[in-house]
Amino acid sequence: MEHRIRAAGILFRHDAILLLRIEDETGEYWVPPGGGFEPEDVTSKGCLRREYFEEAGIETTIGELICVREFLECETNRYNIELYYHVTNYTGEPHLENLEGLNDESVIQAVEWVPFSELHQRRSYPDDLLYLVDKVRQKDFSHHVGSYIQGPDETMNRLI
Repeated sequence: MEHRIRAAGILFRHDAILLLRIEDETGEYWVPPGGGFEPEDVTSKGCLRREYFEEAGIETTIGELICVREFLECETNRYNIELYYHVTNYTGEPHLENLEGLNDESVIQAVEWVPFSELHQRRSYPDDLLYLVDKVRQKDFSHHVGSYIQGPDETMNRLI
């Protein structure tokens, strides 16, 4: 079985959440920016900052861990663990220009601020996005101890 670790972020402005419109062989759906670890990623927050820049064209500040979500893709037999973070700040205006040449270029069709009131009308993943938004609004976060470098002995075990 293949394993995948990915990070995704919940960023909202007023009463809207930033989402990507995806169109693939299953049809159209909406997801928060995020993606899987690449070889250059050292931490999940670093992975998420990179993904936001690639997919939405904005620089971000990553805040608290909202939750951990696990799922199995039955068709590919791939187990996924997702780390959802609160994105607390951003600079720039969302755009798709950074997608050129990336593997998601053909499936990501738009980046938009989607009003919370419209989420129930759209196919989205995860399907409980409003639950995640409520967790952020209530400041009900999980506890993320940090990212560590662990060496061959006790002298190298530090937070990065």
